[in-house]
Amino acid sequence: MRELSQFPGTIRHRYMKIYKFKTLLFLLFLIFSCENNMDPNREGTAEVVISVASRGFYQFLIKFDDDLYYPENLPEEFKVVSQEPIPANIKFRLLDDQEDIFQPAPNDVPVFLMSVPVIKIVSIKKI
Repeated sequence: MRELSQFPGTIRHRYMKIYKFKTLLFLLFLIFSCENNMDPNREGTAEVVISVASRGFYQFLIKFDDDLYYPENLPEEFKVVSQEPIPANIKFRLLDDQEDIFQPAPNDVPVFLMSVPVIKIVSIKKI
């Protein structure tokens, strides 16, 4: 294979243009494919809701943007057995885990309902 210096000027110039163009395309691809939000935390208004698995067995969940999450560190003040959801301002981090949610069967035995993502609460405050 011959080096670029051995080619006549116009061919060498053409190769350099192609090389610069490909480099520019690659750099543009890198810039526009980067995500702007590097913060792993999510925050906003949510509700603490209760899921009844059986008599005396409750699972407390966070409802955020119409999605359910299982908080691994929900403060005790939010673990209130109530029909009404508790509105809260929350900041949390999504973990790489799932938690199984149960519902009561007719004989009151907990049966699997669904799996939801686990979160770690950074801060939470009642509204």
